[in-house]
Amino acid sequence: MIDVVRRTRLHAYAVALVASVALAGCGDSPPERAGTVGESSAETGEGAQEDSSETEEVELDTVGRELTNEEAKAALPPVSALPTGWSVDPENTLNDDSESDSESEETIEPAKCQTIMDDLSEEQDQDPTGEASQTYTAGMLGPFLGVEINSFSDDVPEDSFTKFLDALSTCSKFTSTEDGTATTFKVSSLSFPNLGEESAAIRMSGESEGMAVGLDMVAIRAGHNIVTLSQASVGGATGSGKALEKVARATVTNMESD
Repeated sequence: MIDVVRRTRLHAYAVALVASVALAGCGDSPPERAGTVGESSAETGEGAQEDSSETEEVELDTVGRELTNEEAKAALPPVSALPTGWSVDPENTLNDDSESDSESEETIEPAKCQTIMDDLSEEQDQDPTGEASQTYTAGMLGPFLGVEINSFSDDVPEDSFTKFLDALSTCSKFTSTEDGTATTFKVSSLSFPNLGEESAAIRMSGESEGMAVGLDMVAIRAGHNIVTLSQASVGGATGSGKALEKVARATVTNMESD
């Protein structure tokens, strides 16, 4: 069961994380809503939805400062920031990269999607100077909720959020195969508030070894920093969008106050 979740993260979450090292910005005023598949952040910001009024003013100069490993770790939300029933996942399931260093090779079909994902991977040209991550779980079988903070020596460039969303719009359905196991994903839009200079949000649903898997992903850009959040569910387990937003807000608040 955990292997299915980890493969989901390795096949999809890592792709978005690599792409998000060069997220895009536009204009002087941050949009109210996150960009998503088929909609830019500027489009989602206009005619905002009911909960857009809840978007809080973020001190971007503070949230966007370069962080050390220790500062990034201190910004991770405590489990008390989540609703009742959640706990810290000691395996750090959604953020554990130990398996990604294996010699197994991932292939993506159709071929055009493999090319697009490879091109996005080549965008990454700098390693983080500060990083930290944590996964939370609502039970042995999930759902799982992960948060990762990456800080860089330079401001995150403002030219690739669109590339990320356009790539997933072009490859809205693809199959990833690793170690002989194939997982087919479908990408769809996800509504989420913007909590930084710009945010992006997507929903992915798929099937692995006959088991349904789901993954909501959010990336937030602020100055030197990228905050990436993911919520994975397996089988009949379902995740709460409120929990994902609560963790996102708690993380940004911690970065603002540290």
